[in-house]
Amino acid sequence: MGSQGRKGNSKAIRDLRNSLKLSSFQKKILAGKILGDGSLVSTITGRSFKLQVEHCLKQKEYVDWLAEVFPKWLLSPPKVLEQHHSYRFRTIAHPDITELHEIFYRDGKKIVPLDIAELLDHPIGLAVWFMDDGGLSSAKSAVTISSHSFTEAENNLLIDCLQTNFKLQANLNWDGKGFRLYIPVRAIPRFKALVKPYILPVMKYKIPLTP
Repeated sequence: MGSQGRKGNSKAIRDLRNSLKLSSFQKKILAGKILGDGSLVSTITGRSFKLQVEHCLKQKEYVDWLAEVFPKWLLSPPKVLEQHHSYRFRTIAHPDITELHEIFYRDGKKIVPLDIAELLDHPIGLAVWFMDDGGLSSAKSAVTISSHSFTEAENNLLIDCLQTNFKLQANLNWDGKGFRLYIPVRAIPRFKALVKPYILPVMKYKIPLTP
């Protein structure tokens, strides 16, 4: 059945929803995506949630790649939003995504859960987070991750997670807008080794991945 048929048939959508379950691989990607630019948005009832991915048009390849990670979860393919000059998809609302909303949101605000080390535990999650929010410092001497929306305590949870799960050093840095993570020069080779297999060509401008 095509996407239009599913949209017009609530039983078809219920059957689709019941057939879906997030895989371990999908969860690992979602850990990084939710820490980054991914949003978990509610249905009209406010009782269930779906994943929304939206990036600028020049990152279309990245959005398409993420859509391919969730092939059965989309009722329609990614689309261009002309008014925003962006490219977006949303998944079906699902209990597994609603559960992630309960973990990653408090009072409508995204948080870092205390058990983040159990969720961000694979380099692909780290790579997705970096592709969303990472880059080189202005002096091009370190890798930064724009974690400004999180508190100092939450950023420290992330630092502990990176050290525990990836043996990756990160420091806390205040850049005038808030706290962010700062991976120093000596730790960049380790960081590159972790994320290089997963960085898409469209995102390689963020960091030189050759020695």
